[in-house]
Order: sequence, then structure tokens, then C-alpha cells
Amino acid sequence: MEDKRKFFVLTAQNGNPIPRVVNWYGKLDVKKLNRESYQELPRYVLLDMKTDTDVIYPDILTDPVLMVSAEAMEVIQMYIKKIPAIFAALFDTEKGECASYYCPILAEGEECGEALYRVEKQGRTEIRIQLELAESLLCRGAAGMELTQIC
Repeated sequence: MEDKRKFFVLTAQNGNPIPRVVNWYGKLDVKKLNRESYQELPRYVLLDMKTDTDVIYPDILTDPVLMVSAEAMEVIQMYIKKIPAIFAALFDTEKGECASYYCPILAEGEECGEALYRVEKQGRTEIRIQLELAESLLCRGAAGMELTQIC
């Protein structure tokens, strides 16, 4: 039976002044952000960020890894009941700003059957989201995501 669900590539929205995670090497081992190895990581990480004037804290960040707001994480958990995640606290010490996000640990591969997953495409990671989950996020006011339909 063929899967008729529609999926989109999920990316962070361009154009707005969003926080940029910096100096994360050595603090977050992205190679272990998978379902097999995530237990080896700490339950939370403290990361440095840089913010511009009039910074917007979107619900979706994708660099260096997928990070979502608490509200977006709640919606994701409606579609993937037991999705593991790591808490990420972002700090801009120069400006005294802070923000909190979750790094959901995504299943890998198109055959995983989940509403949110990642695949490796041409040497880079691509995050894919099911139409119904994307609509749920948008209906609840989630900001900062761009969707590109998969042909």
C-alpha cells in the first residue's frame, strides 16, 4: 500500500534577524543527535548565540541543528508521541539575551513513517515534515519556517 501523505522540506525562514548559534563545536556533538546515540549526550546544552537589533525568536531554527520552541515541541509531540529531545539554552552574553529551545531527535530515512524526519541528500541533512503537522504548527501561529513541496 502506497503512502499518500504529503511531505515538505522544512527550513528556517530567511530575511528576519534571528539568533545565530556560535561556538557550538565541542558543546553539541551533532553526530550523536540520532535515535541510536542521543542517550550519550547531556539532557541539556548551553550554547552561545549572537543576536542583531530587533531580533526575532522564531519557533523553528535549523542551524546548526533543528531547534524548536516549547510550543512547537508540544505540537510535534501530538504527532510523534515519544519523540526524544535535548533542551538547548541559548545565551547572548554581550546583550544579556537568552532563549530556550528543544532539539528533537529525528528518525532518519524516508521509510521511517514519522511526521517529521531527516534524510541525507547530496551530502547535507534535509528535514522533512508531513503536511498535517506543518498545518498544525501554522494554525497555532508558529513563526520562522519555510516549506518547499517535495515533487
